[in-house]
Amino acid sequence: MTDSDSETSHEVALTESNNGSPPTIPSRSRRLVAYLQYNRKRILTDTAVLATWVLLTSSIFSWIGLPNWLLYVVIFTGVVVYARATPTWERPYRSPD
Repeated sequence: MTDSDSETSHEVALTESNNGSPPTIPSRSRRLVAYLQYNRKRILTDTAVLATWVLLTSSIFSWIGLPNWLLYVVIFTGVVVYARATPTWERPYRSPD
């Protein structure tokens, strides 16, 4: 672990120990790293669910022989419904901007 990794981990850990308010991280790159680390599990879960949805619907539509335009409508509708049904990703920091 490098010094920048330990600083980033420390910054993410500060979200819980700062009287309930997230810390301010001035660096854009450190904010990105903190954001990705904090939401890592959700990002992977969302990617897996949406990839499964696309593969499953594509294979079913290919097997049945339905038109491609309908496939695109079903995939788009499924992605929108999933996005509306799940909570948004959170920021573990405050931006100085």
